[in-house]
Amino acid sequence: MRATARSLRIRSFAQAKLLMPPSGRAKPRSGKPSLRRHGPLTPGCPAGILIVPLLLATSGTAFMPATADEIGCDGQWAQTPLCVERARALDARAQIEAILSSLAAIKRPPWPPAELAAASVLYDEGVALFGDEYFGDAEAKFEPALSKLEGIRQSFDELVADTLSEAQALHLAEDYAGALDGFAQVLAWKAGNGVALAGAARARMGQRLVRTAEQAMGLLEAGDAEGAKALLDDVQSDFHPSALRRAWSALRDSNTRARLSARITAGHAALDRMEWTAAAAAFRSALAIDAQSTAAQDGLAQAQRRTLESQLMSLRSSLAGQLDDESWTASLSTVRQIGQLEPDAPEVRLRLPELERLAALEARLDLALADPTRAAAKTMREESRELIARTADRHQVGERIHAKGQRLKRQFDKWTVAVPLTIHSDSRTEIQIRPGRKLGQFRTTSLEVYPGRYTLVARRDGFREKRVALTVEPDNRPIVVELVCDERF
Repeated sequence: MRATARSLRIRSFAQAKLLMPPSGRAKPRSGKPSLRRHGPLTPGCPAGILIVPLLLATSGTAFMPATADEIGCDGQWAQTPLCVERARALDARAQIEAILSSLAAIKRPPWPPAELAAASVLYDEGVALFGDEYFGDAEAKFEPALSKLEGIRQSFDELVADTLSEAQALHLAEDYAGALDGFAQVLAWKAGNGVALAGAARARMGQRLVRTAEQAMGLLEAGDAEGAKALLDDVQSDFHPSALRRAWSALRDSNTRARLSARITAGHAALDRMEWTAAAAAFRSALAIDAQSTAAQDGLAQAQRRTLESQLMSLRSSLAGQLDDESWTASLSTVRQIGQLEPDAPEVRLRLPELERLAALEARLDLALADPTRAAAKTMREESRELIARTADRHQVGERIHAKGQRLKRQFDKWTVAVPLTIHSDSRTEIQIRPGRKLGQFRTTSLEVYPGRYTLVARRDGFREKRVALTVEPDNRPIVVELVCDERF
């Protein structure tokens, strides 16, 4: 066992500084030598023979407290001072050997070799004393050795935890090289550490993803957006470093710029073809992609200006023809359209009031000409005379309205010549002409009526009412009507 303990020598790790807990030495038993066994403890056990199963440093067996069977103390001997002392010494020895076994599995240990060497010396001395059955003195050696070894193990565990924590922080900060160094350091000490294995795998994945992102950015700078997209589409990962996200963003920006450029190019091509509407649509589409694009804004403004100029040119061309034809209503509509596009246009300032007057005059003329009887009606005669007077001067209203005024005059003259009407009755029938007035009872009456449609109504108490429709045409010969109520109820 002594040789085994001495073989567990750990090489130094210059970068690590472990804080070792102070170790104390057990006080020797003053005036009281350690007990030695001089006789058998159990029947059938020869003097000087101990049954002590030792934990090998290389076994890796977890520490188990000593039992009565292991130290040969059972029954009435279990509570003797010798057995109690030996049990404590054996427990401490077993703990030391368990720690030595775990420390021996660590590759390239970071603790100072002197610390482990000091613990090993104490352990070897304790083993020698234990072999000589000085159990109390052996325990006094084992206790400081155990304290030193526990300090080494605790400091190492803390160093592993700190190194893992720092590596994980570097991974989160996307310093994958630094993180990989930290995980690799832990794996150099403990090759099977699961946290370090997983962290190292993710750090290597992060490095590969960053390289992929850099390649994609290079392709984008070379104008190969399709190649960059194919490269990024091949990425299979559950996390995306910022470099990869930037590459995706740059790809989207590149696609956006390409679409924007295509829309602007299409807009300028439409301008060259003088297709103003198509050009405006292309530039609006470009602004939908990038509302801040100066090129798209300028192109749209140019297309709108050209569209306005084209519309105004078309409207002014139409207006010229309408004015030549003296189509005042159509001219008025065209000037109003010009005013909507260009409120301060000369046509609006100079022509609009006159066109409104002429259009209103022509509308009244058309209404009067549509129904000759209306123009000749009593309520409309003054208006008809006014229209005829206002349209008499062709220089004021133009040939078109003047001609309509002359037609109205002829029509008015024709429909305002009265026609003689004679009605014969029986002096007992009440006669009324509609529209018009009551004529009363008479045998014969004569009056003049203007051309138009009339109704003669005859009433007499005890007799059925009679109605006669009368149409008076212009230039009609004198009209004679006989009207009598002669049919009783």
